[in-house]
Amino acid sequence: MSVEPAKFADALASVETLPLEDQAALVEVVNKRIAATRRREMIREIAAARADYRRGNVKRGSAGDLMRELRSK
Repeated sequence: MSVEPAKFADALASVETLPLEDQAALVEVVNKRIAATRRREMIREIAAARADYRRGNVKRGSAGDLMRELRSK
């Protein structure tokens, strides 16, 4: 966990004071934000991979080629 345990516990305690419907709504909002953040991260990673491909920094080969290369190191 990357957040201080005390802050995490405080956040949980705050959530527990909410009615169940509000807790469920909060979970839904948080899950949507997490999904949006992951999508943005994937978009950045894909853009970086495409840039590497355009620059010729990507090797092609089969899974067997990859395994042979890994074993040779």
